[in-house]
Amino acid sequence: MRSKTIAISIAILLLRIACFAQPGGDMKPPGIEERIKMIDEKICQPLSLDNTQKIKVLTAFHDFFVEMDKIAKPPARPDKTMADALTKTRDDKVKQAIPAALFPKYLELEKTTRPKEPKEGKP
Repeated sequence: MRSKTIAISIAILLLRIACFAQPGGDMKPPGIEERIKMIDEKICQPLSLDNTQKIKVLTAFHDFFVEMDKIAKPPARPDKTMADALTKTRDDKVKQAIPAALFPKYLELEKTTRPKEPKEGKP
């Protein structure tokens, strides 16, 4: 009887460890090329941009990603004023590259490309 209790206790302990184990925390953000591909899929294609417009938009995002990578060193978050300035510069470049009628749609699509914020209580 006692060996059954010990076996069940060990099984429960192992189950709890397996359920609460976290994967390794060395996750790297996607590289610039992967992010550019995502911008093409989530912004350029839905807006049906011509090749010239697409190149200008992707260049604006490439420059934005390069500069953000310089100021955003994990685990610290980038300075909000610097990030906002980079975002404004990027959006101004995009605004010049696409028709004015598409800009509000661009702003909606751009929101879908932002990284997800971590949930409260989780790193």
